[in-house]
Amino acid sequence: MSPASLIRLFSLAAIWGSSFIFMRIGVPVLGPWWLIEIRVALAAVFLAIVGRLLHKRLDLKTHWRHFLVLSFFNSALPFLLFAYASQTLSASLSSVLNATAPIWGAVITAAWTRTALSLKTVFGLALGVVGVGILVGFDPSMLQADAMLAVAAALAASFSYGIATITPRPPKRLSHLPMRKAVCWLLP
Repeated sequence: MSPASLIRLFSLAAIWGSSFIFMRIGVPVLGPWWLIEIRVALAAVFLAIVGRLLHKRLDLKTHWRHFLVLSFFNSALPFLLFAYASQTLSASLSSVLNATAPIWGAVITAAWTRTALSLKTVFGLALGVVGVGILVGFDPSMLQADAMLAVAAALAASFSYGIATITPRPPKRLSHLPMRKAVCWLLP
């Protein structure tokens, strides 16, 4: 991996990881619902400006259902569930539970495509579950009354990301839509 790619990787990890810290700080002040409302609204405004500057139009009249489903499972629902969980869980525990998203993605994709997972893939997924379990370890926030509900919410958020892995594949009626056009508008 080139040094530039490594810098980009660590920068992206810092940006994504910091969202859990910001949620932990913002939720007590605004509450989960309003924090995520503001986050998604600001992202929409930012992406609208970027789309305008890049002269990319989003054909919402034709493709609104596809975009609605994708944005719900890839942004709105998981953001809200993680914000709810952040009322109880530490930012580090939430981010580690977020690491189950690729596991959910692989399982959901296999079920959706009716493709059996290879033994190597199952071993890798099991190793991932063990790794997440080791990283989670014992967290004092787990002693709080609502801890199990918060963990379930964080895992449901990761599950939602797993559902979103199959959603970007547009139906045949959307196959003419360039993926970069959809991605430009759906990355809050």
